[in-house]
Amino acid sequence: MTNSQYETIFQKVVVLLQEYAPQPGPIQDETELINDLGFDSLRVMEMLNDVEDVFDISYPLNSLSDLRTVKDFVTQIQVIIGDR
Repeated sequence: MTNSQYETIFQKVVVLLQEYAPQPGPIQDETELINDLGFDSLRVMEMLNDVEDVFDISYPLNSLSDLRTVKDFVTQIQVIIGDR
């Protein structure tokens, strides 16, 4: 997987996160979804639906517990896309 693929996914994820974040602010790789952006489980699920639509993937719910930062999220999306 390439850096440019990561950047492309990252940019799309940032746009989605900004739409859903109750505490808007700058979003970077190490931004934490819960601590920095104030996501709760309902917002995560709503945002996840959009992510699945945008990337045409099915995000495994059992992987949600591994999500802490934006980088974790983008990397997991990259892996899912790569497995298709």
